[in-house]
Amino acid sequence: MRVWEEQKMESLTDNLRFEDDESGVIFNHYSFCELVKHIMVKYGKISYDLATNKLNNSDLIKMPKSINEVLFLTHELEFHWAMLLTYGNMYWTKGIPSDFNEFKEEYFAWEEEIKRKYKLKESYRYYDKMTDE
Repeated sequence: MRVWEEQKMESLTDNLRFEDDESGVIFNHYSFCELVKHIMVKYGKISYDLATNKLNNSDLIKMPKSINEVLFLTHELEFHWAMLLTYGNMYWTKGIPSDFNEFKEEYFAWEEEIKRKYKLKESYRYYDKMTDE
């Protein structure tokens, strides 16, 4: 008898669109998760396989079902999610940065290179339904 249920793996995809009455978001779930993994490798100094395993055992891998679920994912930097998965809760109390402000130029150059190399999209784009459709 199983005490837990295995998490069903859903295929990650980009171009997911969610809206409420006033706004919307295009969420690139695949690109978001891939970027988080690459951040874990580069800045968390773990292997890609371990990063994949950690991501696959997290809630980040679950397909969002609403704009509110996307808001939850995107209210933090991908860098934060990567460090949280790599080092655990309250990682910043151990001297691990929660953002890239101290090395912003290097980080942005690296991120652009990763997005180009692996053909990743921007993780998300919010829009106002009245003006941006």
